[in-house]
Amino acid sequence: MLLLLALVRQHSAVWTWVPGLFLFGAGVGVMLTSSVNVVQSSFPEPDQGEISGLSRSVSNLGSSFGTALVGSVIVAVKLPAGKPFGAALTMMLVIALIGLVIAVLIPREPAEATEPADAGTAHVS
Repeated sequence: MLLLLALVRQHSAVWTWVPGLFLFGAGVGVMLTSSVNVVQSSFPEPDQGEISGLSRSVSNLGSSFGTALVGSVIVAVKLPAGKPFGAALTMMLVIALIGLVIAVLIPREPAEATEPADAGTAHVS
Protein backbone atom coordinates (compact mmCIF):
# COMPACT_ATOMS: atom_id res chain seq x y z
CA MET A 1 0.00 0.00 0.00
CA LEU A 2 2.86 2.35 0.79
CA LEU A 3 4.39 1.64 -2.60
CA LEU A 4 1.09 2.46 -4.30
CA LEU A 5 0.83 5.69 -2.35
CA ALA A 6 4.40 6.60 -3.28
CA LEU A 7 4.28 5.76 -6.99
CA VAL A 8 0.73 6.37 -8.22
CA ARG A 9 -0.43 9.90 -8.99
CA GLN A 10 -3.50 11.36 -10.69
CA HIS A 11 -2.18 10.95 -14.23
CA SER A 12 0.22 8.06 -13.63
CA ALA A 13 0.96 5.51 -16.32
CA VAL A 14 -0.25 1.95 -15.88
CA TRP A 15 3.26 0.65 -15.09
CA THR A 16 3.37 2.71 -11.86
CA TRP A 17 0.62 0.49 -10.47
CA VAL A 18 2.39 -2.79 -11.20
CA PRO A 19 4.98 -2.96 -8.35
CA GLY A 20 2.51 -2.06 -5.59
CA LEU A 21 -0.29 -4.30 -6.87
CA PHE A 22 2.15 -7.18 -7.41
CA LEU A 23 3.45 -6.98 -3.83
CA PHE A 24 -0.08 -6.53 -2.49
CA GLY A 25 -1.37 -9.60 -4.37
CA ALA A 26 1.66 -11.74 -3.53
CA GLY A 27 1.39 -10.84 0.15
CA VAL A 28 -2.29 -11.68 0.35
CA GLY A 29 -1.77 -14.90 -1.61
CA VAL A 30 1.06 -16.12 0.64
CA MET A 31 -0.73 -15.11 3.84
CA LEU A 32 -4.20 -16.40 3.03
CA THR A 33 -3.41 -20.06 2.43
CA SER A 34 -1.24 -20.46 5.51
CA SER A 35 -3.59 -18.54 7.82
CA VAL A 36 -6.59 -20.65 6.79
CA ASN A 37 -4.51 -23.81 7.29
CA VAL A 38 -3.39 -22.72 10.78
CA VAL A 39 -6.94 -21.88 11.86
CA GLN A 40 -8.59 -24.99 10.47
CA SER A 41 -5.91 -27.43 11.64
CA SER A 42 -6.35 -26.29 15.24
CA PHE A 43 -9.83 -27.85 15.38
CA PRO A 44 -10.71 -31.55 15.54
CA GLU A 45 -11.78 -33.44 12.41
CA PRO A 46 -15.52 -33.58 13.26
CA ASP A 47 -15.65 -29.76 13.39
CA GLN A 48 -13.87 -29.14 10.07
CA GLY A 49 -17.08 -28.54 8.08
CA GLU A 50 -18.34 -25.86 10.44
CA ILE A 51 -14.93 -24.22 10.79
CA SER A 52 -14.45 -24.14 7.01
CA GLY A 53 -17.85 -22.52 6.50
CA LEU A 54 -17.28 -19.98 9.27
CA SER A 55 -13.79 -19.16 7.97
CA ARG A 56 -15.08 -18.59 4.44
CA SER A 57 -18.04 -16.53 5.68
CA VAL A 58 -15.82 -14.23 7.74
CA SER A 59 -13.39 -13.91 4.81
CA ASN A 60 -16.21 -12.93 2.44
CA LEU A 61 -17.65 -10.52 5.00
CA GLY A 62 -14.27 -8.84 5.44
CA SER A 63 -13.74 -8.52 1.69
CA SER A 64 -17.21 -7.07 1.19
CA PHE A 65 -16.92 -4.69 4.13
CA GLY A 66 -13.47 -3.52 3.04
CA THR A 67 -14.57 -2.91 -0.55
CA ALA A 68 -17.66 -1.00 0.59
CA LEU A 69 -15.68 1.08 3.06
CA VAL A 70 -12.92 2.01 0.61
CA GLY A 71 -15.48 2.74 -2.12
CA SER A 72 -17.38 4.99 0.25
CA VAL A 73 -14.22 6.90 1.14
CA ILE A 74 -13.27 7.36 -2.51
CA VAL A 75 -16.74 8.69 -3.37
CA ALA A 76 -17.36 10.74 -0.23
CA VAL A 77 -14.02 12.45 0.41
CA LYS A 78 -14.00 15.90 -1.12
CA LEU A 79 -10.28 16.38 -1.58
CA PRO A 80 -8.41 17.71 -4.62
CA ALA A 81 -8.12 15.37 -7.60
CA GLY A 82 -6.35 12.12 -6.81
CA LYS A 83 -6.50 12.61 -3.04
CA PRO A 84 -9.57 10.41 -2.34
CA PHE A 85 -7.56 7.45 -3.64
CA GLY A 86 -4.75 8.32 -1.25
CA ALA A 87 -7.22 8.70 1.61
CA ALA A 88 -8.75 5.30 0.84
CA LEU A 89 -5.34 3.59 0.67
CA THR A 90 -4.26 5.28 3.89
CA MET A 91 -7.45 4.06 5.59
CA MET A 92 -6.79 0.51 4.33
CA LEU A 93 -3.23 0.72 5.66
CA VAL A 94 -4.46 1.80 9.10
CA ILE A 95 -7.03 -1.03 9.18
CA ALA A 96 -4.35 -3.53 8.08
CA LEU A 97 -2.02 -2.36 10.86
CA ILE A 98 -4.83 -2.70 13.41
CA GLY A 99 -5.42 -6.24 12.14
CA LEU A 100 -1.72 -7.01 12.43
CA VAL A 101 -1.63 -5.81 16.04
CA ILE A 102 -4.72 -7.89 16.87
CA ALA A 103 -3.18 -10.95 15.17
CA VAL A 104 0.01 -10.57 17.21
CA LEU A 105 -2.02 -10.37 20.43
CA ILE A 106 -3.95 -13.61 19.76
CA PRO A 107 -2.80 -16.27 22.25
CA ARG A 108 -0.52 -18.86 20.68
CA GLU A 109 -1.51 -21.65 23.08
CA PRO A 110 -5.08 -22.82 23.64
CA ALA A 111 -6.56 -21.94 27.00
CA GLU A 112 -6.39 -24.81 29.44
CA ALA A 113 -9.74 -26.31 30.31
CA THR A 114 -10.63 -25.96 33.95
CA GLU A 115 -12.74 -28.52 35.71
CA PRO A 116 -15.42 -27.49 38.17
CA ALA A 117 -14.33 -27.88 41.80
CA ASP A 118 -16.53 -30.89 42.45
CA ALA A 119 -16.16 -32.61 39.06
CA GLY A 120 -14.00 -35.43 40.42
CA THR A 121 -16.08 -36.23 43.50
CA ALA A 122 -19.12 -38.45 43.57
CA HIS A 123 -22.09 -37.35 45.60
CA VAL A 124 -23.60 -40.04 47.78
CA SER A 125 -27.22 -39.64 48.84
